[in-house]
Amino acid sequence: MKVAVALPSTALAEANSLLEKTIKVGFMARALAIYKVEQLVIYRDETEKIDERALLGKLFNYLACPQYLRKKVFPLDPNLRYVGLLPPLNTPNHPIEKSVKDLPEVCYREGLVVDKAGEMYLADVGIGASLAFQSSRKLKRGDRVILRIVKRGDEIIEVREVKRDEVPHYFGFVVDVTDLNLKGLISSFKRDALVIATSRYGREVHRELQNLLELMRKYNKLLLIFGSPFRGLYDIARREGFDLDDEVHMTLNFVPSQGTKTVRVEEALYSTLAIINLLRCEVEGVGPSQGNKD
Repeated sequence: MKVAVALPSTALAEANSLLEKTIKVGFMARALAIYKVEQLVIYRDETEKIDERALLGKLFNYLACPQYLRKKVFPLDPNLRYVGLLPPLNTPNHPIEKSVKDLPEVCYREGLVVDKAGEMYLADVGIGASLAFQSSRKLKRGDRVILRIVKRGDEIIEVREVKRDEVPHYFGFVVDVTDLNLKGLISSFKRDALVIATSRYGREVHRELQNLLELMRKYNKLLLIFGSPFRGLYDIARREGFDLDDEVHMTLNFVPSQGTKTVRVEEALYSTLAIINLLRCEVEGVGPSQGNKD
Protein backbone atom coordinates (compact mmCIF):
# COMPACT_ATOMS: atom_id res chain seq x y z
CA MET A 1 0.00 0.00 0.00
CA LYS A 2 1.30 3.42 -0.98
CA VAL A 3 0.98 6.10 1.70
CA ALA A 4 0.57 9.82 1.04
CA VAL A 5 0.56 12.58 3.65
CA ALA A 6 -1.14 15.97 3.30
CA LEU A 7 0.02 19.00 5.29
CA PRO A 8 -1.50 22.50 5.24
CA SER A 9 0.24 25.63 4.02
CA THR A 10 0.27 26.74 7.68
CA ALA A 11 2.15 23.70 9.01
CA LEU A 12 5.16 25.82 10.04
CA ALA A 13 3.25 28.93 11.04
CA GLU A 14 3.79 28.62 14.80
CA ALA A 15 7.58 28.61 14.39
CA ASN A 16 9.03 32.10 14.85
CA SER A 17 12.23 31.87 12.82
CA LEU A 18 13.56 30.30 9.65
CA LEU A 19 15.90 28.17 11.77
CA GLU A 20 13.00 26.73 13.76
CA LYS A 21 10.93 26.17 10.61
CA THR A 22 13.83 24.37 8.94
CA ILE A 23 14.37 22.09 11.93
CA LYS A 24 10.65 21.25 12.00
CA VAL A 25 10.79 20.25 8.34
CA GLY A 26 13.78 18.04 9.12
CA PHE A 27 11.82 16.18 11.80
CA MET A 28 8.84 15.80 9.47
CA ALA A 29 10.94 14.61 6.55
CA ARG A 30 12.58 11.96 8.73
CA ALA A 31 9.12 10.69 9.72
CA LEU A 32 8.08 10.45 6.07
CA ALA A 33 11.26 8.57 5.20
CA ILE A 34 11.22 6.19 8.19
CA TYR A 35 7.66 5.08 7.47
CA LYS A 36 8.05 4.93 3.67
CA VAL A 37 5.67 7.70 2.73
CA GLU A 38 5.79 8.06 -1.06
CA GLN A 39 4.02 11.38 -1.56
CA LEU A 40 3.79 14.60 0.41
CA VAL A 41 0.99 16.97 -0.61
CA ILE A 42 0.88 20.58 0.56
CA TYR A 43 -2.67 21.96 0.46
CA ARG A 44 -3.89 25.52 0.90
CA ASP A 45 -5.29 26.39 4.33
CA GLU A 46 -7.88 29.06 3.53
CA THR A 47 -8.58 29.84 7.18
CA GLU A 48 -5.35 31.80 7.70
CA LYS A 49 -3.65 34.63 5.82
CA ILE A 50 -0.31 32.84 6.25
CA ASP A 51 0.70 30.85 3.17
CA GLU A 52 4.07 29.12 3.36
CA ARG A 53 3.56 26.63 0.55
CA ALA A 54 6.61 27.92 -1.30
CA LEU A 55 8.87 27.59 1.75
CA LEU A 56 7.51 24.15 2.63
CA GLY A 57 7.98 22.94 -0.92
CA LYS A 58 11.53 24.26 -1.13
CA LEU A 59 12.67 22.76 2.18
CA PHE A 60 11.03 19.36 1.63
CA ASN A 61 12.22 19.16 -1.97
CA TYR A 62 15.77 19.97 -0.86
CA LEU A 63 15.73 17.14 1.67
CA ALA A 64 14.14 14.71 -0.80
CA CYS A 65 16.82 15.43 -3.41
CA PRO A 66 19.87 13.09 -3.43
CA GLN A 67 22.78 14.80 -1.72
CA TYR A 68 25.02 14.56 -4.80
CA LEU A 69 22.58 16.64 -6.87
CA ARG A 70 21.62 19.34 -4.40
CA LYS A 71 24.18 21.98 -5.34
CA LYS A 72 23.22 21.65 -9.00
CA VAL A 73 19.46 21.59 -8.45
CA PHE A 74 19.22 24.31 -5.79
CA PRO A 75 21.04 27.63 -6.29
CA LEU A 76 22.10 29.68 -3.28
CA ASP A 77 18.94 30.74 -1.48
CA PRO A 78 18.48 32.54 1.87
CA ASN A 79 15.57 30.21 2.64
CA LEU A 80 18.00 27.27 2.58
CA ARG A 81 20.40 28.95 4.99
CA TYR A 82 20.07 26.33 7.73
CA VAL A 83 19.66 23.07 5.78
CA GLY A 84 23.21 22.07 6.66
CA LEU A 85 22.00 21.45 10.22
CA LEU A 86 19.49 18.79 9.16
CA PRO A 87 20.06 15.05 9.52
CA PRO A 88 20.35 13.00 6.31
CA LEU A 89 17.34 10.93 5.29
CA ASN A 90 19.45 7.88 4.39
CA THR A 91 16.75 6.57 2.07
CA PRO A 92 17.63 4.19 -0.80
CA ASN A 93 17.46 7.07 -3.30
CA HIS A 94 20.28 8.80 -1.39
CA PRO A 95 23.12 6.33 -2.07
CA ILE A 96 26.59 7.05 -0.76
CA GLU A 97 28.70 5.27 -3.43
CA LYS A 98 30.82 7.80 -5.32
CA SER A 99 32.49 5.65 -7.99
CA VAL A 100 31.63 2.87 -10.44
CA LYS A 101 33.71 0.29 -8.55
CA ASP A 102 31.66 0.85 -5.39
CA LEU A 103 28.26 0.35 -7.07
CA PRO A 104 26.33 -2.89 -6.51
CA GLU A 105 25.71 -5.08 -9.55
CA VAL A 106 22.22 -3.62 -10.02
CA CYS A 107 21.16 -0.28 -8.60
CA TYR A 108 18.76 2.59 -9.15
CA ARG A 109 19.98 6.17 -8.96
CA GLU A 110 18.45 9.53 -9.64
CA GLY A 111 20.31 11.59 -12.21
CA LEU A 112 20.37 15.10 -13.62
CA VAL A 113 20.44 15.53 -17.40
CA VAL A 114 23.57 17.52 -18.24
CA ASP A 115 23.91 17.13 -22.02
CA LYS A 116 22.84 15.27 -25.17
CA ALA A 117 25.09 13.39 -27.59
CA GLY A 118 23.28 12.28 -30.72
CA GLU A 119 20.38 10.07 -29.65
CA MET A 120 21.78 9.65 -26.14
CA TYR A 121 21.35 11.81 -23.07
CA LEU A 122 24.05 12.24 -20.45
CA ALA A 123 23.16 12.27 -16.76
CA ASP A 124 25.10 13.05 -13.60
CA VAL A 125 24.34 10.30 -11.05
CA GLY A 126 27.01 11.23 -8.52
CA ILE A 127 29.77 8.78 -9.52
CA GLY A 128 32.17 11.13 -11.30
CA ALA A 129 31.56 10.35 -14.97
CA SER A 130 28.19 11.07 -16.59
CA LEU A 131 26.18 8.08 -17.84
CA ALA A 132 24.65 7.83 -21.32
CA PHE A 133 21.10 6.58 -21.75
CA GLN A 134 18.20 6.69 -24.18
CA SER A 135 14.75 8.03 -23.38
CA SER A 136 11.35 7.85 -25.04
CA ARG A 137 10.75 11.36 -23.71
CA LYS A 138 12.16 14.63 -24.95
CA LEU A 139 14.43 15.76 -22.16
CA LYS A 140 16.34 18.97 -21.56
CA ARG A 141 19.32 19.98 -19.46
CA GLY A 142 18.33 20.08 -15.79
CA ASP A 143 15.61 17.42 -16.00
CA ARG A 144 15.78 14.71 -13.35
CA VAL A 145 15.54 11.03 -14.27
CA ILE A 146 15.72 7.66 -12.52
CA LEU A 147 18.18 5.22 -14.04
CA ARG A 148 18.59 1.47 -13.60
CA ILE A 149 22.30 0.68 -13.72
CA VAL A 150 23.72 -2.81 -14.27
CA LYS A 151 27.41 -3.47 -13.67
CA ARG A 152 29.66 -6.43 -14.43
CA GLY A 153 32.98 -6.33 -12.67
CA ASP A 154 34.06 -2.68 -12.72
CA GLU A 155 32.24 -1.93 -15.97
CA ILE A 156 28.72 -0.59 -16.45
CA ILE A 157 27.00 -2.67 -19.11
CA GLU A 158 23.46 -1.26 -19.08
CA VAL A 159 21.82 2.07 -18.21
CA ARG A 160 18.09 2.37 -18.66
CA GLU A 161 15.58 5.05 -17.68
CA VAL A 162 12.74 3.79 -15.48
CA LYS A 163 9.65 5.26 -13.87
CA ARG A 164 9.54 5.69 -10.11
CA ASP A 165 6.96 2.91 -9.72
CA GLU A 166 9.31 0.50 -11.55
CA VAL A 167 11.90 0.74 -8.76
CA PRO A 168 11.44 -2.49 -6.74
CA HIS A 169 12.02 -0.84 -3.36
CA TYR A 170 11.16 2.35 -1.49
CA PHE A 171 12.68 5.31 -3.32
CA GLY A 172 11.91 8.26 -1.06
CA PHE A 173 9.02 10.69 -1.31
CA VAL A 174 7.94 13.24 -3.91
CA VAL A 175 6.57 16.66 -2.98
CA ASP A 176 3.43 18.11 -4.58
CA VAL A 177 2.66 21.74 -3.75
CA THR A 178 -0.94 22.31 -4.82
CA ASP A 179 -3.49 25.09 -4.99
CA LEU A 180 -6.15 22.77 -3.58
CA ASN A 181 -8.05 23.67 -0.41
CA LEU A 182 -9.03 20.93 2.03
CA LYS A 183 -12.21 19.93 0.21
CA GLY A 184 -10.48 19.96 -3.16
CA LEU A 185 -7.69 17.80 -1.75
CA ILE A 186 -10.15 15.21 -0.44
CA SER A 187 -12.08 15.14 -3.72
CA SER A 188 -8.92 14.65 -5.77
CA PHE A 189 -7.88 11.57 -3.76
CA LYS A 190 -11.18 9.99 -2.75
CA ARG A 191 -11.81 8.43 -6.16
CA ASP A 192 -9.03 5.86 -5.79
CA ALA A 193 -7.55 6.19 -2.29
CA LEU A 194 -8.56 5.59 1.30
CA VAL A 195 -8.77 9.05 2.88
CA ILE A 196 -8.18 9.32 6.63
CA ALA A 197 -8.45 12.61 8.50
CA THR A 198 -6.58 13.04 11.78
CA SER A 199 -8.13 14.90 14.71
CA ARG A 200 -8.18 14.81 18.49
CA TYR A 201 -11.97 14.86 18.12
CA GLY A 202 -12.05 11.83 15.84
CA ARG A 203 -12.84 8.29 16.88
CA GLU A 204 -10.09 6.76 19.02
CA VAL A 205 -7.92 4.62 16.80
CA HIS A 206 -7.68 1.65 19.16
CA ARG A 207 -11.47 1.28 19.00
CA GLU A 208 -11.46 1.32 15.19
CA LEU A 209 -8.49 -0.92 14.37
CA GLN A 210 -10.56 -3.69 12.79
CA ASN A 211 -12.58 -1.27 10.68
CA LEU A 212 -9.39 0.51 9.60
CA LEU A 213 -7.72 -2.77 8.69
CA GLU A 214 -10.69 -3.83 6.58
CA LEU A 215 -10.64 -0.52 4.72
CA MET A 216 -6.89 -0.71 4.17
CA ARG A 217 -7.29 -4.12 2.56
CA LYS A 218 -9.64 -2.62 -0.05
CA TYR A 219 -7.31 0.11 -1.29
CA ASN A 220 -3.82 0.32 -2.77
CA LYS A 221 -3.29 3.90 -1.61
CA LEU A 222 -3.89 5.77 1.64
CA LEU A 223 -3.99 9.53 2.22
CA LEU A 224 -3.47 10.84 5.76
CA ILE A 225 -4.55 14.48 6.23
CA PHE A 226 -3.24 16.68 9.03
CA GLY A 227 -4.53 20.04 10.25
CA SER A 228 -2.63 23.18 11.15
CA PRO A 229 -1.10 24.34 14.46
CA PHE A 230 -3.99 26.84 14.72
CA ARG A 231 -7.02 24.88 13.56
CA GLY A 232 -7.89 21.22 13.39
CA LEU A 233 -9.44 19.64 10.32
CA TYR A 234 -13.00 19.89 11.68
CA ASP A 235 -12.61 23.64 12.06
CA ILE A 236 -10.98 24.07 8.63
CA ALA A 237 -13.75 22.02 7.01
CA ARG A 238 -16.46 23.97 8.80
CA ARG A 239 -15.01 27.25 7.61
CA GLU A 240 -14.88 25.88 4.05
CA GLY A 241 -18.56 24.99 4.36
CA PHE A 242 -18.62 21.20 4.53
CA ASP A 243 -18.85 18.37 7.04
CA LEU A 244 -15.51 16.58 7.35
CA ASP A 245 -17.01 13.21 8.29
CA ASP A 246 -19.24 13.27 5.21
CA GLU A 247 -16.26 13.60 2.86
CA VAL A 248 -13.54 11.32 4.29
CA HIS A 249 -13.67 7.59 4.95
CA MET A 250 -12.72 7.96 8.62
CA THR A 251 -11.64 10.65 11.07
CA LEU A 252 -9.38 9.18 13.73
CA ASN A 253 -7.58 10.28 16.87
CA PHE A 254 -4.16 8.60 16.67
CA VAL A 255 -3.04 9.96 20.05
CA PRO A 256 -5.90 9.03 22.39
CA SER A 257 -5.66 10.19 26.00
CA GLN A 258 -2.89 12.63 25.15
CA GLY A 259 -0.96 14.10 28.05
CA THR A 260 -0.42 17.54 26.53
CA LYS A 261 -2.92 20.22 25.62
CA THR A 262 -1.88 20.05 21.98
CA VAL A 263 0.10 17.68 19.76
CA ARG A 264 2.34 19.44 17.27
CA VAL A 265 2.17 18.55 13.59
CA GLU A 266 5.59 16.89 13.57
CA GLU A 267 4.68 14.88 16.68
CA ALA A 268 1.36 13.81 15.17
CA LEU A 269 3.21 12.60 12.07
CA TYR A 270 5.36 10.16 14.05
CA SER A 271 2.47 8.91 16.19
CA THR A 272 0.12 8.41 13.26
CA LEU A 273 2.60 6.89 10.83
CA ALA A 274 3.88 4.42 13.43
CA ILE A 275 0.38 3.00 13.83
CA ILE A 276 -0.29 2.99 10.09
CA ASN A 277 3.02 1.22 9.51
CA LEU A 278 2.05 -1.61 11.86
CA LEU A 279 -1.30 -2.02 10.15
CA ARG A 280 0.28 -1.88 6.70
CA CYS A 281 2.66 -4.68 7.68
CA GLU A 282 -0.35 -6.71 8.77
CA VAL A 283 -2.19 -6.03 5.51
CA GLU A 284 0.82 -6.83 3.35
CA GLY A 285 2.00 -9.78 5.45
CA VAL A 286 5.40 -8.17 6.00
CA GLY A 287 7.38 -8.85 9.15
CA PRO A 288 9.69 -6.26 10.72
CA SER A 289 12.89 -7.81 9.33
CA GLN A 290 11.44 -7.98 5.81
CA GLY A 291 10.17 -4.43 5.97
CA ASN A 292 13.60 -3.02 6.79
CA LYS A 293 15.58 -4.66 3.95
CA ASP A 294 15.56 -1.54 1.80
